[in-house]
Amino acid sequence: MIAWLVIGLILAFSLLVLLNWWANADVETAKRSLFWAIVGLCALFGVVMLAAGKGFLAVIPAGFAAWRMFGTKASERLKSKSEGRARSSGGMTRQEALDVLGLEDGASEQEINQAYRKLMAQCHPDKGGNDYLAGKLNEAKQTLLGR
Repeated sequence: MIAWLVIGLILAFSLLVLLNWWANADVETAKRSLFWAIVGLCALFGVVMLAAGKGFLAVIPAGFAAWRMFGTKASERLKSKSEGRARSSGGMTRQEALDVLGLEDGASEQEINQAYRKLMAQCHPDKGGNDYLAGKLNEAKQTLLGR
């Protein structure tokens, strides 16, 4: 009885640590880790079903994992990742910077600074935001002001 309690506490603590990391991770890392966690759980479920003699049920999670990894959307995921890498290496475009700050084309320097300050007050890591969002706001401001 005590052993199950200790195991439960360890699992609960591990889950809290994992959820804390996931909540503070940037969006792409969180999406990628969630995807692989689902694939891993499906594989684990498949192994358990095989071990229990229910091999026909193991096909379901294995099929799901294979479909997610090698399905029709796999080529789209690879394409979008390569486009994202190419775009991020070249910096942010003016239109992307305007979208990030929620501005229209032709915004003045004062409007840019005002939008930047307003969003940074919400997204700064010290105010509950994260480094990724703050970095994007800084990059947008630098792109629009040419600094």
